[in-house]
Formats: sequence, C-alpha cells, structure tokens
Amino acid sequence: MALWGVTDADESKPKWAVRGSVCDPQNIFATSEGWVLRHYKNAAKTAYWDEVLVSVDGLVGAGGRGTNTLGGADITAVFFEETGYAGGATGSVVVIYNEQVNVTNGATLVVRNTTDSANITATAAAQTSTNRVEFTFTAAATGKAHAIQAQTISGTIVDSTVVQHLIRHSQLET
Repeated sequence: MALWGVTDADESKPKWAVRGSVCDPQNIFATSEGWVLRHYKNAAKTAYWDEVLVSVDGLVGAGGRGTNTLGGADITAVFFEETGYAGGATGSVVVIYNEQVNVTNGATLVVRNTTDSANITATAAAQTSTNRVEFTFTAAATGKAHAIQAQTISGTIVDSTVVQHLIRHSQLET
C-alpha cells in the first residue's frame, strides 16, 4: 500500500500525517507539483510557505502520467473551529478539501441546533485557491448544542486548477 494516493480510486493525503501535529492533514493538499504541506507563519494564517512532500506528475492538472489523475476535489474533514460558542457569537465550520478550490460568495451548509431541533445557515465568503473553506454562523443561545449533520453544501465550489469542473459534494458525514 502506498503512503499516499495518486488516483481517483485512492485520493489519500500522505497517510503518515497526524492531525494536530506539525504535519497536520488539514494543511496538506494536492497541486500540480504533488502533495504539498502549507506551513503558516502566523496565527491568522495570512502568511505561509508551501513544502512539496511528495512530487507527483499529473496529480492535479496536466502531466506525463495523465491529467487530473486525482479527479475532482473531495472533502477530507469537517469540524467546528472551536469546541463551543457563546450565544450570539460567530461560529465557524471548517471544510477541508484534498485540493485547492475556489468558492463563490454565498455557498452554504446547515448547522443543527440539536437542543431546539432548529437549523442555522452557515455561509462562506468568496475564497480562491484554498483547501480550507470556512463557513460562519451565529450560534444559538448559550447552552444550546450544535452539530454538523450529513448534508450537501449548496453554492459553487470548483477546483482551482486550469480545468474547472464541479466538485463531487458527497454527503458530509460526521
């Protein structure tokens, strides 16, 4: 078994990456150069440098092995940015993709207030060339439980490669 995926059948980020470590899978994505680890220089994640972990020709974009052998971008993780939110606070749901994507303004997903069985819409601002899409929402009153349930993200989110195609938004599973 390879330590990383190179086809649509096996789109695995490097399998030795561990969440919360220096090599966190949420900071790894596929590019035309191969599997890349983004190192952030500040807490705001506005400054960074990229390190090619595994050079793979044709993983994203055209190459000698073929074109876009990884296929369309797929969701690899979904989580709340914080463990809890005060009532009325702005919360964030983070969706991680295995490739960089472009998001149109207004893409949405649903956060469930499970205490009151109510839906809260979380909205993403327009974003380009990112594998980490943030959806913001207004948290329910303090003490209310929030959940991300299986669903389809609405709006347009496409690979940021030259060949644009809609991403397969398989159901979010948590």
